Amino acid sequence: MLTWTIITLAHGALLHLYYGFDWVVSFTDSISYNLLFAVIAPGFWYVVNFAGKTRDMLSLVVMHVGAVTVTVTFWSSLAQYPLQLLFEGQENYIKFLNGAYISRVITGVMYYGIIVLVFYLIKYYQDMRERTQRETELQHLLKDSELRMLKSQINPHFIFNSLNSISALTVSKPLLAQEMVIKLSSFLRYSLGKDSAELNTLKEELDNVSLYLEIEKIRFGEKLAFEKEVKEQCLGVSIPNLILQPIIENAIKYGLYESMETVTIRLKCLAAEEGLRIEISNNFDPESIAPKGSGIGLKNVKKRLQLVYGRADLLEVSRTDHEFVVTMKIPIN
Repeated sequence: MLTWTIITLAHGALLHLYYGFDWVVSFTDSISYNLLFAVIAPGFWYVVNFAGKTRDMLSLVVMHVGAVTVTVTFWSSLAQYPLQLLFEGQENYIKFLNGAYISRVITGVMYYGIIVLVFYLIKYYQDMRERTQRETELQHLLKDSELRMLKSQINPHFIFNSLNSISALTVSKPLLAQEMVIKLSSFLRYSLGKDSAELNTLKEELDNVSLYLEIEKIRFGEKLAFEKEVKEQCLGVSIPNLILQPIIENAIKYGLYESMETVTIRLKCLAAEEGLRIEISNNFDPESIAPKGSGIGLKNVKKRLQLVYGRADLLEVSRTDHEFVVTMKIPIN
C-alpha cells in the first residue's frame, strides 16, 4: 500500500507539473490507473503459483504472455473509459489520454513484470523456508532415532555382563547372586524409568552409578574401589542420562578383569562458566591383557554427546603407563 501510494503521488505530480493539467485531473487520472492495477495485482499470485507447477519453459512463457495481455488490455480499457466520460470537455486531456494509450500499455507490462518478479521472490523464500523446516524436522527425527538406538545398546550390554556374573555366583555364592539380582532389578527400574527423559541431573546419574558399582562390587569385592570428588554446585546440572555408566563399565572391564591388584575408579567434577568438567580415571596393570570388546562404550558416549550438544570435542581420552583417563565436558548453555 505504501508503494502504490508513492507511485500514485509521483504520477499525479508528474501530470500536473510536466503536462500542466490541474490537480484534480492529474490525481484522478493517477488514482484511476494505479488504484485499479493495485486491486488487480494480488491475482498475479495465483498465476505465479500455477506457473510454478510446470517445468516446461515454453508453457511458462505462454502462460505469462497470456496473463499480461489479458491484464493490461482489461486494465487500460477499464481505466480509460470512465476518464473519457468524466473529463470529456477538456480537449487537451482527452487528446493526451488517447495518445498515451501505448505508453500506458508499456507501463502496465512493466508493472506486471515487477510484481510477478516480487511474487516469485516471495514464493522462493517461502519454499526455501518450508524446505529448511522440513530438513530441520527430519534432522530432529534422525537425531532422536539415533539417540534411542545408542541408549538401547547400553542396557543389553550391561545386562549380558551382569547375567554372566550372576550365573557365575549362583553355585559358589548363591546369597550374593540373589543380592545381585535384587540390585540389578533396581538398576533396570531406574534405567527404564528415565528412558523417556533425555537429560537428568548429575546427582541422579551419580546415584545410578553408585547402584551399578554396588552390583559390580558383589562380583569383584575388595578389588574394586570407587572415589568421587564432586562440588556441590555440580549436582543440579543436567547431563544426558546413562552417560556415566558406560565409562565406569569400561573402566571395570579394561582395568579390573585381568588385574590382581585393587583398581580404584575416581570421579571428579568441577564447574566452570562454560559447563561441567567430569574426569573419570582408573589405574590398571600394564602387564595384563585387556579383553577384546565391541567398542560400544566410549564411541557410544562420544556420539551421544555430539548429538545432544552438536560438538565433537566433548570427550577426551588419555592414557599413561598405569592410568586411563576419560574427560567429559558438559556445556551448560
